[in-house]
Amino acid sequence: MLASLLLALASSVAVQSFPVDTRFIAIPDAPSQRLALHCARPLHNTHKSVLFIHGSSFPTMLASGFEFAPGDSWIQYTARQGYLACGLDFLGFGASSRSSAMTGPAHGAPPATDAQAAASEIALAVDELRQQQGMTSVHIVAHSWGTVPAASFAARHPHELSSLTLFGPIVPVQTDPEGDADHPAWWTITAQQRLEQLRFKHILPPGKYLLEHTVNQSWAPAFAASAPHVQGDPADALRIPYGPVVDIDTVTAGHYPYNAGNVTVPVFVVYGNYDQVVDDAGAARFLGKFTSSPLRWRLRIDDGTHVMHLEKNRHSLYESVNAFIHATEDTAQ
Repeated sequence: MLASLLLALASSVAVQSFPVDTRFIAIPDAPSQRLALHCARPLHNTHKSVLFIHGSSFPTMLASGFEFAPGDSWIQYTARQGYLACGLDFLGFGASSRSSAMTGPAHGAPPATDAQAAASEIALAVDELRQQQGMTSVHIVAHSWGTVPAASFAARHPHELSSLTLFGPIVPVQTDPEGDADHPAWWTITAQQRLEQLRFKHILPPGKYLLEHTVNQSWAPAFAASAPHVQGDPADALRIPYGPVVDIDTVTAGHYPYNAGNVTVPVFVVYGNYDQVVDDAGAARFLGKFTSSPLRWRLRIDDGTHVMHLEKNRHSLYESVNAFIHATEDTAQ
């Protein structure tokens, strides 16, 4: 009975103390559009922050901000560690605006939200944290395709960050890009199709299931509700910016939009043993390119796929990233 009461009290405190609020950032070159920044504040005032960067297909509140139970998300966990914890939705994702490229015909504009554009949006979010929220340190934690614009920003703005965590980064796996000249502005997928992909049945051994139970129950409806429906599209079709797809093809072919040697902050590469995007050899070669980083960590976590932040071993990911951030702060002192 006592244990149940304590658990209920802990859950109540988490919900009351660490709500995730959404603020919007104006885009100077596009005054009709805005970026969504989802933030959870710690109990005590702080000048330290963590900025989460999502991947190529689903936004913050389906990734680092996804609640497995009330108050239980990666963003809220990070706020409990004493950081202002925020997640950025890129244009075309989640609560951020949709450009005309996303609302028009697929072949009516170039691929939307590529790494170059996304790096500029990260710059706006970092400026919001520093100038408007008074943060003196910003740690970036990026996932999958999001590691490309995050590292691009770190290379171009070496003094704006305190550390860079690259979770499941895109690394080269082929010598030449595929000869696909069809680069629309956006592509579509249904929420249920994306959920099925997250199960990684073709990667995991028979009988092994890693997704958290809550993901199986509520993730797809939340994803379906995260994007506006465009008249004329199938009722369950979600429009996703195509720029990340082009970036992934380019990077897997060995061509990065940034010079890793220009990144001068600590770098952490973390991934699961069942990650089909990066393995030990690829991660080692990738991390080796960050020659100017004063601290480089690499960690493989067993029983994790490319979406380990949605899986049963997610707390191993949380704790390892938290340990790295603390190590960078100890080194800086």
